[in-house]
Amino acid sequence: MLAVGSEVLLDEHFASEEVGAGSGAGAGEVVSAHLSGCSVVLVRRRRGEVHNEEVGDCVGWDVSQVESFFCSDRIDIMFGKEDRLWEDAEVRSLLVGRLETRTLQESGLKSVDETLKMLDCKEMQKHIAALEMEIAAARSQGFMLKRPAVDNTTANGGRLHAVIGVYTGFGNRLRRDSIRKTWMPTGEQLKKLEVEKGIVIRFVVGRSANKGDSSDRLIDEENNKTKDFLILESHVEGENELSRKTKTFISTAVELWDADFYMKVDDDVFVNVEILGAMLASHWDKPRVYVGCMKSGEVFSEPNQRWYEPEWWKFGDEKSYFRHAAGQIYGLSRALAQYIAINSAILHEYSNEDVTVGSWMIGLEVDHVDERRLCCASSVDGLCEKWKYIGEACIAVLDSDCGGLCDSANRMSDVKAKCS
Repeated sequence: MLAVGSEVLLDEHFASEEVGAGSGAGAGEVVSAHLSGCSVVLVRRRRGEVHNEEVGDCVGWDVSQVESFFCSDRIDIMFGKEDRLWEDAEVRSLLVGRLETRTLQESGLKSVDETLKMLDCKEMQKHIAALEMEIAAARSQGFMLKRPAVDNTTANGGRLHAVIGVYTGFGNRLRRDSIRKTWMPTGEQLKKLEVEKGIVIRFVVGRSANKGDSSDRLIDEENNKTKDFLILESHVEGENELSRKTKTFISTAVELWDADFYMKVDDDVFVNVEILGAMLASHWDKPRVYVGCMKSGEVFSEPNQRWYEPEWWKFGDEKSYFRHAAGQIYGLSRALAQYIAINSAILHEYSNEDVTVGSWMIGLEVDHVDERRLCCASSVDGLCEKWKYIGEACIAVLDSDCGGLCDSANRMSDVKAKCS
């Protein structure tokens, strides 16, 4: 509270204007204002001389009139010994409060209430910052807020072991049938594999550009009989859409099934599911695993080349790809799959799917597992026997020249007999 005789300069705009009805001639600069008894007195300077000018009686003034007269926080009120404040307690409280606020502001001091509010704000800011760091850390580990949309526990109540998505197309019915006859169970056996072993297998396909046409109808009819498809309703099948299909598949699979691993397989590859499950189990202790037949190689910059990459210039003057898993079959641990699902909207897509997935991994703390049993070649005589000789077996069999198995619809049974 201000002591008697305290003084604060009038606001500049107040000091330069005439005040009140009783200002008389009013010429000259208003230097200060004070109370004399209960009259409001302005002190003006005219031509170097100081004059006191009574401008009105304050008796009966309400708060709004006082506030209008002393129209800013910068008020000059000079209290002489004979001067007194208005009898109205509300008016007196208003003036004292305004003067104390201005004094604290000019001295750099803060009231107790203001200090407490400031401390509360700082504590809240620290708490928010800590929560933001925790959220960022959780996201980096692949944490998702969405709950799985279907039952996805094994017989013993544990999390699923693996989700295997077999990429297929509209015209590949013969390939799918050859897989159903060899390494992918059907009907009740498919469900039994999910419940007892924690392994889900689905053919993965999108929709036709002409949604609802014969291609879509044939897939729907097949799925009604076999119940073994994951149909990506939001994805349109296309020759150069594999990278986008992978984004959609992983995001959808993560939402539907909570599993330790997510695998992608082409529909012309033979897979030994039991050995695949055992191999994946050996990497349970690693938080972020990217497994496949790791490779590198030339970046093709000519449009007429088979694996042409339109963004070839991004890979440097040597035009060589970074290490990545071959696209016929590869797997991602839960955290990496969830990372892709969370960030799918901002992950870049290259022309080739395997390069695209490898690029998503390149900036993360990831264990790149080069598992050569995922790319056994059927054309090499005795290769499967060689793996068996050393106590292991091929996990996946394909032909690099054909991408997957050459003539897979007719040869899948022979490969199974040789390599499983």
